Amino acid sequence: MQVRNLLICTEPQNEIEKNLKRMYLKRVQEMFKRAINLTSTFNIFDEIFHGLARLANTNESMYSFYESMLTITSYYQHSQAGRGSLITQLLKELGDSEKMEFEFSLMKLPQFLGQENIKLEENELTKLKFDIVNKNADNIIFCELKMKVYSGCTAGRIELMEKFNKFTKLIIGSQTFRDCIKNSGINNIFLIGGVLFDIQGEPATTQKDEEWAICYNGMIRGKNDIIKTLEDNKIKCKVSEEKKAERAFLIEFMVDNVRVHITAVYGNEVINSLFVGKQNYGIEHFKNQLEKMLYDDLWLGQVITMSERAILYQNFNKNKKLNNYVISILKDNEMLLEVEKFKLNMESKALEKVVNRIIEKIEKCDRNLLDIKPILAETIMKLSGIDYDIRDYVADIVQFLSCKELLDALKESLKSE
Repeated sequence: MQVRNLLICTEPQNEIEKNLKRMYLKRVQEMFKRAINLTSTFNIFDEIFHGLARLANTNESMYSFYESMLTITSYYQHSQAGRGSLITQLLKELGDSEKMEFEFSLMKLPQFLGQENIKLEENELTKLKFDIVNKNADNIIFCELKMKVYSGCTAGRIELMEKFNKFTKLIIGSQTFRDCIKNSGINNIFLIGGVLFDIQGEPATTQKDEEWAICYNGMIRGKNDIIKTLEDNKIKCKVSEEKKAERAFLIEFMVDNVRVHITAVYGNEVINSLFVGKQNYGIEHFKNQLEKMLYDDLWLGQVITMSERAILYQNFNKNKKLNNYVISILKDNEMLLEVEKFKLNMESKALEKVVNRIIEKIEKCDRNLLDIKPILAETIMKLSGIDYDIRDYVADIVQFLSCKELLDALKESLKSE
């Protein structure tokens, strides 16, 4: 069994980890709460069930799988996972910047550029948001970031380029918007669509993106829409479509003496473009930093809570008893004491002893849990080529419950049931 890299159970080493831990803890708490009761955010009118009500009568384990997946991930789908914040914070350290913000709305541009006397009209175009905005000297950079070549695929890439197309319409059509930019001394605007890594996790290239043609083609179609907008407005533009390893294309045009550059770049060129050549570290440094800070909290938390939700459903149907492994541990002082022991020595041998004792206790008091097979987590892990059994599963639960904040939140939730 493996001692997991759970940030919620460790002491953060820096500000990035502190912020990340707060987000992880909130998300893990919400997921686990959905695993200790059968309250669902779905109902019989939700189209997403696609006949699951009928499936419940014919295949209980399959129904419990889909019901748990939809219920647990319902929170997840409406909530940022935290990884995006980690990535943007790490990116911030890669180059020199006068001012950088993330998840930036164009409505805030006057304040960002120190032009408080200018007020933009709120509309569809000025409400545009970009992943990153960066100001360096007379340059302002707006970046939409994709982690891998398959991120977003057709819809995502078209949406990315459509955002740049709307920006083009805004700067052509709004004198106020142009004044805001010109009065702050900006001479160059860069709109960057950046893809960092390929599917193997290596620095992305144009070739690798084009191999996933459904994604690449969506971006190219969006690029052509921008060119048409410029032509319709009789704006001359220079288009460079020479394919380079780290750049798919470049569109350049001038509006009111402000030069606009729209480009799709890959790998290290994303960082170089974001900092207009003033980068301190390259993509390999970023990759190394990112890999050191990729914790197991979210992906493993989701696997566990989906499994516990499915076990809860099946156990209730068979025994009319709301119980799963998490509830069994929470309601038993002896098992909670074993969790406390692990907190004092979070190493594999200590974990193994604790798990053995907890499984012995479950065999005596909650034997019916062991009869529910296969556990969803086992199936998922084995499909990933990982050797994983019930002892590994209980070990993962023990590690999550060793987080005091999570344990306290779950105890409170059980009291209110």
